[in-house]
Amino acid sequence: MIKVHRIVKCTAATLLAALGFVMIVWAHGSSVPTPTRADTDTVRAVKLRLTFESGDWANVTEMEGGTIDIEKNGKKLSITPYLREQGQVELQIFNTVQRGGKETKEAAGTLLVGKSLTKLQGSGLLTSVQVLDSNKSLSPDVIEAAGGTGTCCATTCAGTRICGVCVCTDCGRCGPGWCDCAAP
Repeated sequence: MIKVHRIVKCTAATLLAALGFVMIVWAHGSSVPTPTRADTDTVRAVKLRLTFESGDWANVTEMEGGTIDIEKNGKKLSITPYLREQGQVELQIFNTVQRGGKETKEAAGTLLVGKSLTKLQGSGLLTSVQVLDSNKSLSPDVIEAAGGTGTCCATTCAGTRICGVCVCTDCGRCGPGWCDCAAP
């Protein structure tokens, strides 16, 4: 009986000591704020004004190297923006085509655009592009909060569907809370 009592006593003391140690470590860890990724790095982004052949429009914010997808009546176009010097943006444009039952992207060209309106010929969807803001910085947390990729889609009044981080059209909008959709 004395052995059992001693074993129970030692086990209880050990558990209390372990619990006390865990509480000290937990209290010490919670008093120091952890740095967030937003404090240390941001993602560069660009805001573009896209005008389509039917006269509808969209203001789209997209991360550098991300993809803006445009679709209407089965035609699909993808645009990847890359920031360049002096507020200019290089746009890599891809057509999406069906080959052997699979969608593939074919390079359609590269375009350097700036603050002035750039007219396009022959895309079948897009008629002009203009850079509205080439100095945007987005927190990775904002992108993550918007679903991981940060992509949302909105449709214009004429039925053109556009996807990006923040999309503002003549008939709708989508994006995180900071997404500014002022009328043109």
